[in-house]
Amino acid sequence: MLTTTQLHEMSWSRPAGTSPLIGAEETSQPLLDHKVLDKLREDLDEFEVWRVFVQNFITALPLRIESVRLTLTTGDAVGAMDAVLSLKSASQMVGAGRLASLAYGLEVAQREGIRVAAPSVVLPQLAVDHLQRIKQRAEQTSYVLEAHLRTAP
Repeated sequence: MLTTTQLHEMSWSRPAGTSPLIGAEETSQPLLDHKVLDKLREDLDEFEVWRVFVQNFITALPLRIESVRLTLTTGDAVGAMDAVLSLKSASQMVGAGRLASLAYGLEVAQREGIRVAAPSVVLPQLAVDHLQRIKQRAEQTSYVLEAHLRTAP
């Protein structure tokens, strides 16, 4: 049985950004990769479907983050992995590199954490460690995407 001290000393319990690898990964990514958005617009330009796709991402983002929060805080390992993978892949599709990077960091922390301790212990701590930063990045991303939608030809 792990003690509380041991749990807090494990590498997976560090907040996103305090790990040199995860922090560097996030800051090396653009907040919004315009090349990805340009490709999306090129691929889905008919009837401006790309705009609907991006708007749907913005609309669903709070729900995705709430799903991550709920599954982490209730210790639902399968649901938490599904929620974080959904956030990561959707973020990648619209070019939200930093948000995708944070989601990836949480994914790695989940995989490592549940190997060493019970999900009911690990996942709520990961919520504390990661969610605030993910929420902040999601707000920034939504703001930049909305501005992009307003100014795109």
